[in-house]
Amino acid sequence: MGHDQRFVFESVQDAASIRKYLEAVMEGLDKGRLVVATGTEEFVLEPSGLLSFTVKARRRGGEGRLSLAINWKCPDEDAPKAGETLRIKA
Repeated sequence: MGHDQRFVFESVQDAASIRKYLEAVMEGLDKGRLVVATGTEEFVLEPSGLLSFTVKARRRGGEGRLSLAINWKCPDEDAPKAGETLRIKA
C-alpha cells in the first residue's frame, strides 16, 4: 500500500502570477502530467481518468476566498504492472 506524500507551497502573489500558475495547471492536465517544484523538492502528479472538480467560494467581511480542488484515483502502485506475471508458491 502506498504512503502519503505531500507538497505544500504558500505565498502572496499578484493576480498575473497566479494566472500563470493556473495556465500551467491547465497545460499539465492536457498532458496528463503535473510537476510542482520549489528549491530541490519536486512532486510529480499524473491525473488520468475521470477527475473530480470542486469549487468553493466564501466572502466574510472584507475578505474573499476561492478554493479549487482536483482529485482522481491513482493506480495502486503495489498492483502488478501490465505484462507482469503472477507467481504462487506453496
